[in-house]
Amino acid sequence: MAKKKTTGPAAEKPGKLKPVRDYALFLLERCDRTASEMRRKLRDKGYEPDEIEEALRFLTEYRFIDDAEYAKRFIRSYSSTKSILRMRKELEQKGVARFLIDEAFCCFTVDEEAQIAALLAKKGIVPRQQIEWKQYQKVMAFLYRRGYSAEVIGKAMDRLEVEFVSSRNDF
Repeated sequence: MAKKKTTGPAAEKPGKLKPVRDYALFLLERCDRTASEMRRKLRDKGYEPDEIEEALRFLTEYRFIDDAEYAKRFIRSYSSTKSILRMRKELEQKGVARFLIDEAFCCFTVDEEAQIAALLAKKGIVPRQQIEWKQYQKVMAFLYRRGYSAEVIGKAMDRLEVEFVSSRNDF
């Protein structure tokens, strides 16, 4: 039997570098990943650190992985449904550097007040509606958990002219 002759970078480390690249490309077929996510996935699979770094250099060189572009795509995809704070936190958790996140946000406008109005409409709260204090508190807590600031929530509530009314049992 004749041995296969290899050329290029795979020839330097026969049988090692190609499987790391192949697995990385397989992972990227399913969904985009940041460099940090890819590093973690490859490490969890049991590849050596030097193999992982070589594969990441290859992926970065051929622009299969680009954290700046990933952040822009992420913001473009979620700018109508997620708060700025929530998107920032999720990108940081994915390992995107803060300066790349800041640069990506410069390219987009996120209308959090419109997002809040849409969320309130789903909750059955319409403009110029008066709601009871307990329901008002629940709505505020819901919006805080979604990552909206008190300032943005207040502006959205004012714009929608949603007010709370006190019932006799509230005080």
